[in-house]
Amino acid sequence: MKGIIQGLLVLCILCSCQMAEPQQDIKPLQLSTNAVLDQEQADEAKKIILSMEEVTEVKGVSDENNIYLAPKVKHFDRFRLKEIRKYGHDAVKKRYPDATVHVSTDQKIYMELEKLEQELKERTISEKRLKQRLKELDEMTRG
Repeated sequence: MKGIIQGLLVLCILCSCQMAEPQQDIKPLQLSTNAVLDQEQADEAKKIILSMEEVTEVKGVSDENNIYLAPKVKHFDRFRLKEIRKYGHDAVKKRYPDATVHVSTDQKIYMELEKLEQELKERTISEKRLKQRLKELDEMTRG
């Protein structure tokens, strides 16, 4: 009898853990219509990355021929970050073969891209400053 109760308890815990993550339809911030520099590539790349089931959110910015992306990955998928980055990079590169694609799962890069997205949306950053900040981001991703 004690074994049956323990088995039911374990079953209840497992079921409640799977129900804890409801799927939401998250849409990335669209910047192409009102940004200082055309962000159509970044917007499309964010949709591609967000279509991956491991990704919950994504931030991204682009300039001339560079696309910078930072996906936020589900907690249990963090063990596979390298694989997720490679798959995301390859998917975006397939869509934009001439672009240089930078995909980082680093939280600092995510926060910096989030700030850049906000500044682009509010039009509070110049094109020159954007290119300078993206260059700094590129240096951060290389280590």
